[in-house]
This record gives sequence, structure tokens and C-alpha cells, in this order.
Amino acid sequence: MSCFHLSTAWSSSALASSASSTRRRSTPRMGLVVRCSLRELRSRIDSVRNTQKITEAMKLVVAAKVRRAQEAVVSSCPFSKALVEVLYNMNQEIQMEDIDLPLTRIRPVRKVAHVVLTGKRGPCGSFNNNVLKKADTRMEELEQLGLYYTVISVGKKGNTYFQRHPYISLERDLEVNGVPTVKDSQAICDLVYSLFVSEEVDKVELLYSKFVSLVRSDPIIQTLLPMSPKGKICDVNGVCVDATEDELFRLTTRRGSSPWSARR
Repeated sequence: MSCFHLSTAWSSSALASSASSTRRRSTPRMGLVVRCSLRELRSRIDSVRNTQKITEAMKLVVAAKVRRAQEAVVSSCPFSKALVEVLYNMNQEIQMEDIDLPLTRIRPVRKVAHVVLTGKRGPCGSFNNNVLKKADTRMEELEQLGLYYTVISVGKKGNTYFQRHPYISLERDLEVNGVPTVKDSQAICDLVYSLFVSEEVDKVELLYSKFVSLVRSDPIIQTLLPMSPKGKICDVNGVCVDATEDELFRLTTRRGSSPWSARR
């Protein structure tokens, strides 16, 4: 009998012994001596060492990928901050002028579109799960307000999740292969724009994971359309339908510091 079979037998014996100990506490436990040849021991030691080498190599590869991903996120923060500032300033100017634009038109909310961004791979901790939980919570809030909703899912994990829940209204599921491109973004923008301008939806919310550090990413809800100050979007009864943590045009935190600063 090999070492593997003996180890398996020992585990089974230990489980059976612990299960029967409640019935026969006075019976002493029987030990099982594991015997194997020196060749088998050396073979198992070599196998463990090879596994350790493979694991170390995988750690190095993952560390390099994580470092590149972090650099990409940090380098994009100034661009994101500048873009939000442009949108904020433009919206402020429009509010002061008597200009009627489709993207700034505020109307009573009856239906909300959620653009949910997830990854394409599963073993990434709570990155995907937190966003999907946030989406479920937000949809429950809208149902309590008596509003309708629809989902535009972007990412493989989100697509799989919403397809497995047929009670969720899924407008479109899009999958991005590799690094997102301008073409991918344009497809999402065209779909969102057409839904909002045609008044099929009255509000568009973006749900995604906001990078904080390598070990933390926070799920975020951000109003995308219409472009308006927070607290101005209401339903037909005049009840504000903004999410509590909605980050619409929030350029600074409560303490006055920029939320876009890179954290290593």
C-alpha cells in the first residue's frame, strides 16, 4: 500500500473514530502506523518541491501584472479628474444659461438604467461580488420607491450573474475582450444616449469598483444622466431618487481633499 493510500485510510479512520467517540467514549482510539518505502518518500518530497517552484514563479508573474495594473490606474487618475472637472464646469454654465439640452433635461423618474461594470475573471476577491451586491441593493431601493429599472451589463462576470437571474430586466449584456478600447466605450455611450434621449429611461446610473489601494476597491454608484446637481432628480411624487452615496460631480471629500489622489 502506497503512502497516499495509507494517508487516505488514516484520514478516514480518524473521521470514523471521531464520529463514534460520542457513542463509545470509553473505547480508546486505535493508531494507524503509516509505512512506505524510502523511494516513495523521496518522490513525494520532490513533488512538493516542484509545486513550490511553480507557486513561486506564479507569484512573480502575478506581482508584475498587479504592478502594471496599478501604474495604469494611477496614471489615469489625472485624466479622470480633469474630465470630471470639465463636465462639472460645463454643467454649471448650462444651469446659468437658458439652454435646453437632451442630456441635462430633468424629468420625473419612472425608470432607471443601471450600467454595471464587472471583470471577466472570477478569482479576484470581492471585486465583482461587491459591485453585484451593490446593484442588487440599489434595485431593491428602486422597487420600494415603485420605480422600474433595467440593467446594461458590461463584463463577463456580470453578464453571467444577470443571465442566471431572469427576474432582473436585462437591456443588454456587453463583453469587453482584453483592454477596453474607444470602440467599446462608444458602443456603451450610444446605447445609453439612445435610451435616455428616447425617454425609455429617465435616469442612468453607473455602478463600478473605485480603486483605493491594491487591497481595497469600493463599489460606487454614480449618476451619469441627466447632468444635474445631486438632489434634483425626483420621481413623479417629488421624492428624490438619488442613491445615498451617489458620487455625482463630487470633486472633493467631506474634508476638502481630492478623492482622485493616488494611493499606493
